[in-house]
Amino acid sequence: MKIDSIDIFCQVIDNYGDVGVAYRLAREFKRVYPNKKLRFVINQTEELNLIRKSEDIEIILYKDISKIENSADLIIESFGCEIPKKYMDKALKNSKLIINLEYFSAEKWVDDFHLQESFLGGNLKKYFFIPGLSEKSGGILLDNEFLERKKKVEANKEYYLEKFGIKEKYDLMGSIFSYEKNFDSLIEELKKLGKKIILLILSEKTQKNFIKYFDNGNNYDKIKFVKLPFFTYDKYEELLALCDFNLVRGEDSFVRALLLGKPFLWHIYPQDENTHIEKLESFLEKYCSNNKELKQTFINYNINKDDFSYFFKNFKEIEKYNKNYANYLIKNCDLMEKLINFIENIGGKN
Repeated sequence: MKIDSIDIFCQVIDNYGDVGVAYRLAREFKRVYPNKKLRFVINQTEELNLIRKSEDIEIILYKDISKIENSADLIIESFGCEIPKKYMDKALKNSKLIINLEYFSAEKWVDDFHLQESFLGGNLKKYFFIPGLSEKSGGILLDNEFLERKKKVEANKEYYLEKFGIKEKYDLMGSIFSYEKNFDSLIEELKKLGKKIILLILSEKTQKNFIKYFDNGNNYDKIKFVKLPFFTYDKYEELLALCDFNLVRGEDSFVRALLLGKPFLWHIYPQDENTHIEKLESFLEKYCSNNKELKQTFINYNINKDDFSYFFKNFKEIEKYNKNYANYLIKNCDLMEKLINFIENIGGKN
């Protein structure tokens, strides 16, 4: 299928994760197809402005959708967002393909539903593209810039420590990016290690969980707490690569932590009726099915029954396992490679 133009739609509701994934995808399309017209259509730009650089990607607000004269050949509908009727009327006449990019899931149904077609009538085709951890799924978004950034940080650690203003030597560095929860058990477990530790706390929501520790002069025993501002995701990825372990939240940060091959814990986005725990358990079945203790550590972290003892007692073993798992994902689960192959195989290469 010959594609000359691409429109990516994204609606920000209550978190940065959606726009982070969608905009990362836009950057990858720009890398793969540098000469094709690319537009990023979003309902509000506040979150986007916090993470984007000055790439040559045209940004259009939903309220200005009428300014688009012609719909693109390829439309990416991020996470079931609503595409305005005015645009869809044009798309049904002129566009070739809609990809409905769904949320990441490691659940078993993904392999069967990935790339299912949704019939719209006429010549416009629509397919569901579902990210996941199996070779039959849509994979995960691992961009070339991220992998290069990871190598640079690992090769120039002293430079990046200075870049983040970390002048002292620490035995252990960790980043924390979470939803609301209590971290007292984490601090107690870290105290038992008897090591000099620095915790880098990101986002206002996460920092609220540490107010009493900040009020204690940012120090507690041998542990130092540092508030960090909101970063572009390039800089956030540098921080993740610099740290020894990462506690992350949402989808985009989770995938970055997974691909780094370092010890991490995932605070999954809370949903009603504990649906998020079912999703978490599905991920754990693929990630560490034979390690009951690690699985339970992840679950406890998400149900406020935190127990970090296994995580830190087996830190080196987890690190070794995660590096191997990251290599497997990089080799077999490249979302962009899968997506481009699918687009090209529908009707011939661009």
